[in-house]
Amino acid sequence: MPGVGKINALSIFPVAMLNNSVFAFMNFMQPYVLEQHLGIARNIQGAVTGSVATMQEIMILLLTAVMGALADKVGRRPVFAIGLVLMALAYFCFPLMTNFYEIYFVRAIFAVGVSAASTVLLIYTGDYPQEQSRGRLIGIMGFFQGIGVTVTSLVLVKMPSVFTERGFDPIESGTYTLWIGTLICLLAAIIVFIFLKPGLHQKQQNTSSFKKLFTEGLQAARSDADIRLAYFASLAARGDLIVVGLFTFLWTQNYALDNNMSIQEGYARGAMIVPIIASTVLVTAPIFGFIIDRIGRMYGIMIAFFLASLGYTAMGFIDNPMSNSIIPVAILLGMGEGAAIISSTAMIGKRAPTAIRGTVFGAFAMCGAVGQVIAGGVGGFLFDYIYTGPYLLMGFLNFTVLLLAIYTWYIRKKMR
Repeated sequence: MPGVGKINALSIFPVAMLNNSVFAFMNFMQPYVLEQHLGIARNIQGAVTGSVATMQEIMILLLTAVMGALADKVGRRPVFAIGLVLMALAYFCFPLMTNFYEIYFVRAIFAVGVSAASTVLLIYTGDYPQEQSRGRLIGIMGFFQGIGVTVTSLVLVKMPSVFTERGFDPIESGTYTLWIGTLICLLAAIIVFIFLKPGLHQKQQNTSSFKKLFTEGLQAARSDADIRLAYFASLAARGDLIVVGLFTFLWTQNYALDNNMSIQEGYARGAMIVPIIASTVLVTAPIFGFIIDRIGRMYGIMIAFFLASLGYTAMGFIDNPMSNSIIPVAILLGMGEGAAIISSTAMIGKRAPTAIRGTVFGAFAMCGAVGQVIAGGVGGFLFDYIYTGPYLLMGFLNFTVLLLAIYTWYIRKKMR
């Protein structure tokens, strides 16, 4: 958009990469902390993971709309930077926990940071690109986010083993690894504060009351079927992220321990599956962004959620994550996950009214938090009965969004 400089536009990509990396890294490392730092019994790790995730996502659910409205009132950069600093604090405290209950306190700090940083990152996808190239910018951003998750799953999750080989005990190794996350968060906060603009339409901040902003955001959803569809799409797409991040390593770790293998072998397998998914997002995100700029937002959502429902359902029927049959399924899942995120974000970016963009994006993120509550809470409950239960759950939710998109498209076509 006019007024957005090259440095501003280019800076959003490394910020997106680092933000996605630290969001995923916390979930990737939690099974290690439960096993090595706190000694939580394996038969309840799914429930523990699900309950912690549910608490975190309920907080995000309650805060995202507030963060969106706050970004409209005080500006994008301060909300984003403070969120990243809070995430850095959570990373610093996470390995210092001495009992189970402290997990909730640390993840609560993390939740406040995530709600601020992730909501404002979404708002920038509305502020920076012009409509005709919005899909491409979001696709390229998805490419960088894929790099963040790939490097995290290939390199950072292996750091405990690196520290252990150098003579540190398992707890020290986990501690130093998580403190790397602190440094990444602080680096991202510096980039945000120095290089990003307050926002295209935020040179003069919105002076409306929070109550009026929330009312206008709700009215936008009531009057626009595309915004409603984008909200439901956000619910499924963001739930997808938490299932891959929370349960893949927990699945491979527990499967390995159940079959007389080591925790390192389980983590190594997870460190192969997650990068395949993330690398697929990395490769296909820019391509899909270009496609949806050509075919339109509605067709993009239908294609995306068809792929996502197929990928997650197929993953739900995998019995052995150590088998190579999981590789093509992981690729399909990665295609669907990336496409779902890009298509839903492009849709809301197109339809969100300029004056209340932050508020509408906050509600969009809030719906994503609802999806993550469902994925974490219900998924964690299902995990203790069947390891692939969370994937089957997301297959069902993605298929439901596909049906809603087809219905919305049909009604619109019938009204013409």
